[in-house]
Order: sequence, then C-alpha cells, then structure tokens
Amino acid sequence: MKWYSGGSERSEQAIITIKALLTDLQDASKGPALQTVLTTYQTELESKKASVPLILSRLNLAIANALQEDGLTLSAAQSEQVKALTALSNIRYGY
Repeated sequence: MKWYSGGSERSEQAIITIKALLTDLQDASKGPALQTVLTTYQTELESKKASVPLILSRLNLAIANALQEDGLTLSAAQSEQVKALTALSNIRYGY
C-alpha cells in the first residue's frame, strides 16, 4: 500500500486482512480476546462511523492488549498479518 493511500483503500485492505486473520485464529481455536477485538474493529471499519486512521490507531493498541491478555504466541503467518494491519496506520504527512 502506498503511503499516500486514502482511508477507503486502507479500510478495504484492513478488512481483508482481519478476515484472513480471523479465519486462521478460528482454525487454531485460540485467542478469544484477539478474535473479539478483530471482529469489533471489522464492524467499525465497515460502518465507517469514524475516520479510518483513528480506527486503525485504536486497533493497533487493542491488538497489543489482546495479545498480552491471551498470552498468545502467533504463528509466522499470523504475525505477518498483524504486521500488515499495523503498517496500514503508517501515514506520512508533509513533504
């Protein structure tokens, strides 16, 4: 994703990544707090009631808290998906 991509593109990519991550977590049947967080933020991104950068920023914090709460160790593929989600909130402003 380009650094100058708009909110709708970031939202679409985040929803795709969240769905893939939820599928992986359901197969493993672990990480209930993380699954709840991802489901909540997927709904929030789909409803578009707040700005996408704000939602993604809050999502990053919620993911970190859920991982600590669950004591979950992610697989390499799941870690890459979480990394991709957090990268979506990297927006460069200015020149």
